[in-house]
Amino acid sequence: MDLIDDQHIREMSGSFEFYRDFHSMEHAKAFAKMLDDHRIPYKLENSRTLLDAAIVGHGLVPTALIKIRSLDFKRVNDLLREKVLNDPDYIEGHYLHDLDDKELIAIVRKPTDWNVEDVTVARTILNQRGIPIPKEHIEDFTKKINAELHKGRKAHLGWLFIYLALVLVGGLLINPLFLLGGIGMGWYYWQDKTIDNQGVKYFTFEKQSRFYGKIIFYIGWISILLGAVLVYKNSISKTLSISQPTQHFQVESVV
Repeated sequence: MDLIDDQHIREMSGSFEFYRDFHSMEHAKAFAKMLDDHRIPYKLENSRTLLDAAIVGHGLVPTALIKIRSLDFKRVNDLLREKVLNDPDYIEGHYLHDLDDKELIAIVRKPTDWNVEDVTVARTILNQRGIPIPKEHIEDFTKKINAELHKGRKAHLGWLFIYLALVLVGGLLINPLFLLGGIGMGWYYWQDKTIDNQGVKYFTFEKQSRFYGKIIFYIGWISILLGAVLVYKNSISKTLSISQPTQHFQVESVV
């Protein structure tokens, strides 16, 4: 990622987290302007991938992304919601008008799966069709979904055993690639965090998966220490085996 528009970055309290990506730099800059107008700190980054666009397709690779402070997520969500409600033309021309009532209700019942604008439009269309859904209900849906997400997801045990095997085999073979790979994945399962659409961070994996990740992480470091000890002992043994014949030869010469 290459940081651009440095003049717009205001390093204030709070970490910058991914908020949204864009397939058009024009759209990204328009979004950034809204943040500028409301004096909300942000980072606009140009997304450059190692994958050739000719292989994956231009439409599949986001052109840019915007990061904001986690404490500003709710404020930006409110601004986007207000912007949609104040733009009847945007609502009128939105593609969600093609969906039936059940499909629109499914959107507002899972607001974390959609962006703020789509949820707001869906709710507005339902209201126009005589199916009002209070804002408080959407907030409740969001809280319940996020509460479930905050429990963390369960890691696949097969992968955990593979990474455990990597650090064990890496220690026996003194293979730094295996060791570092296993330690890195152990740290990922133990300490990785995700951020929800309200800017709240939570551990990506549930407690048991994190416990296994912690074990892999520490076993990896123990394997490194044991490997270092083995290397040291082997080097000492080789040194002694080389020096002993030399000493014997010197004694015979004196005699």
